[in-house]
Amino acid sequence: MTASGCAVAVCIALQGCAALPIAAVGGAVVGSGAGAVVKTGTEYTMTGTARRTFSVPINAVRAAVLEAFERTGVRLREPQPDQGDEIAGDLHERTVHVRLTAFSDSLTGMTLNVKRNALVKDRATSSELLEQVEQVLAENPTFAKRLRRVPHDGVAAR
Repeated sequence: MTASGCAVAVCIALQGCAALPIAAVGGAVVGSGAGAVVKTGTEYTMTGTARRTFSVPINAVRAAVLEAFERTGVRLREPQPDQGDEIAGDLHERTVHVRLTAFSDSLTGMTLNVKRNALVKDRATSSELLEQVEQVLAENPTFAKRLRRVPHDGVAAR
């Protein structure tokens, strides 16, 4: 059995483990056929939820999410009083939910779900929205340096 075949078998066997990140079962599943790129630090659960942690304060991440929504045409829903650090929106027959968690003054976790319906999540759109949030943060000189990653060959990413 090939490496990607083993990874698929593990995914099927562990389908009930929602918190199992894709990285734990190998990159072969992520890259097989689709050419998908998963950034280092981005975690996807088996249910399609995307998680990312930024070394940026929560208020800056919240502002970046709102700017990314505006750039991509996500229509914001009215915030509910009990939602706290949750942001919701709508995008062409999809619902978008973002939950922000301040781990410290300068470390923020973001959980992102894009649902097509009650059963199907849209991982491709989740990935793009995460990319847009990171782009907005990278455009801010205060946070740009924190978001640069050094690839394995030692050359700094641009």
